[in-house]
Amino acid sequence: MFVLKKDDPSFQYVSERNRAQQYDFLRTAFEVWAEHRSDFPIDRQFLCDLNFYAVQYLSEQPGRYRQGKNVVVGQHKPPPHEEVEALMARFWDNLNRLWERMSPVETAAYAIWAVNHIHPFMEGNGRSSRALCYFIICVKYQLWLPGSLSLPEQIRLPHRPRYCEILGRMDDAMEPDGLTDLQEMTGFLSELLTDQLKSVP
Repeated sequence: MFVLKKDDPSFQYVSERNRAQQYDFLRTAFEVWAEHRSDFPIDRQFLCDLNFYAVQYLSEQPGRYRQGKNVVVGQHKPPPHEEVEALMARFWDNLNRLWERMSPVETAAYAIWAVNHIHPFMEGNGRSSRALCYFIICVKYQLWLPGSLSLPEQIRLPHRPRYCEILGRMDDAMEPDGLTDLQEMTGFLSELLTDQLKSVP
């Protein structure tokens, strides 16, 4: 797999094109979900597809859980690669078990934290978790939410420092069953959703 280095002149162009490609895939997936509802899987393959579109030509292992490599992200040291499969399996079990019991934003808060905490991919975990988070919200509200200030873009740009701080506190509050305190992230995502809806022309 050909991988661009970050100092390559075309790296930024490819990164932007991948972001657009991932968004198109996400929008298309929502339309497919709207037709088939309960038959549409939000599962490992869906998340891997989100990652593939986000990091094609930018990662050694696009669309695959990381193998043979450990990573460090700022102050966060994700679990070793040998544990990724089991931890992600537990994540999907928890997500399915709690799906009906949690609100749309609580469900999204759990998903965006867990994927960032486990860091299942070599690259693009943030992009993939934000896309998954947004898709879950739209699915649970049964609406592709309008607004020019989309929640994922608000996290990526103006609110990234606060978002990272909340993720760190959620890591600190993690329980043995792979759950954590969702209150702060739920409030944060709710604020961004309100701003998104306010941006509707």
